[in-house]
This record gives sequence, structure tokens and C-alpha cells, in this order.
Amino acid sequence: LVGVWLGMELNLYGFLVIMNPDGHYIPEPCVKYFVVQSTGSILMLGGFVLLMQQFVAGGLMMSVVGTVLKSGISPLHSWVPSTIKNSSWLASGLMLTWQKVAPLILLSMIMPLGGMWMVIGLMAMIGAVGGLNQNSVRIMSAYSSFVHTSWMFLGLTWSTVVFMSYFLVYSMSVGLFFYGCSLMNKLSMMSQLSGAASGMGLMMLMGMPPFLGFLAKVLVFLMSSSAIIVLCIMGSVISLKY
Repeated sequence: LVGVWLGMELNLYGFLVIMNPDGHYIPEPCVKYFVVQSTGSILMLGGFVLLMQQFVAGGLMMSVVGTVLKSGISPLHSWVPSTIKNSSWLASGLMLTWQKVAPLILLSMIMPLGGMWMVIGLMAMIGAVGGLNQNSVRIMSAYSSFVHTSWMFLGLTWSTVVFMSYFLVYSMSVGLFFYGCSLMNKLSMMSQLSGAASGMGLMMLMGMPPFLGFLAKVLVFLMSSSAIIVLCIMGSVISLKY
């Protein structure tokens, strides 16, 4: 467990450099991300210490809360949209994809199954409703990621292979969409390359057949035998609006 914590800390310091490589970006998202991740790390480490002292219930609770905060999932998700909004396209894309892998896998190991069902349902509904009244592409992408995270987390409860398959498809979708958005500016708003990349990424994010996003959702749907899948489907349908 301490090795997992150490790996997340090394990842944090490396990611802060990616968030602000030249010092030209707004420092606010870097500071906010650092404070949130540091708080989560303190809670995780405190939980591990309690576990080693045989305080199992308290240590497990602290570890789960710290990991949930670091991963940015419900109910400790409020820092994600504001951080994404002011970050670069590269940092935003990594924050919505790669940065979620280690915390989610750790959560699947230490969180009780009932807590996982609750988190999945909350993520699906918050992601669906939260993005409806937004006008920022980055913020809408953040709320969309909540819906996709509920699908990934659901897949992770049954199979790591299903989780990795969905994660790879989602990462490809976000990468294409954000790459197209990063190419857009006032002079070439409708350039063919940026338009094609954004359109392909959006279709995959929406889960429209016959794109890979649809196949990934079908894979999770076929693997899952829990009624919580209904909330995930409702969240995806509502999120189609934005």
C-alpha cells in the first residue's frame, strides 16, 4: 500500500510539470490540483498507518476517502470541472484519462461493494445533469468524464480486461476530441483536420453505433448483472443532450 502511495506522489510531481511547463499558464489550476492531491495523499497515508496499527475500520475509511478525493469521483468531485476549465488541452486530457487509472484500481481493491454501487450511481447522475447548463467545452468534457467513469468503474467491478478495454476507447476518444479542439483558432475554426478529429472523438464519446464507444458500452452491459447499469444508461442518454 505504501508503494502505491509513493507511486501516486511521483506521478503528482511529474504531472504538475506537464500542467505548467513554461510558467505561461494560469497558476490557479496547478495550485488547486496540488492542494487536492496532497490532501488526498495525507488521508491515504494516515489510513495506511491506522491499518498497520490494527485500526481496520478507521484506516479503511480514511484510505477510501483519500483515494476518492485524488481520483475526483463523487461525492468529492467538485474540484475537477474548475481545474479542467483553466488547464491546457494536454493537461485536461491526461487529467480525465490517465490520472484516473491508479486511484480507480486501488478503490476497487479497498472499497466495499455497496459503496462502489453508490459511487457508480452518483457519478452517472451527476455527470448527466451537471453538464446540461454549461457553455465551456472543457467543463462539459469533465462532466461527461463522470458518466464514462461510472461505466469504467462498473466494468472494473467485474473484470480488469473490461475496464482496460473501455479505458483505452475512452482515452482515444478524448485524445481525438481535445486534439481537434487544440488545433482550432479564430482563423481556422472549420479546418478539415480539426473538424474531423473533433467529430470522430465526439461520436465515440457519445457512444453512437457503429463507433468504438458504443462497442465498449455494450461490452460492459453484457458483463454486468447489476441493476445499477440502468443508471449508467440513463446518464449516457441524458449526456447526449450536451
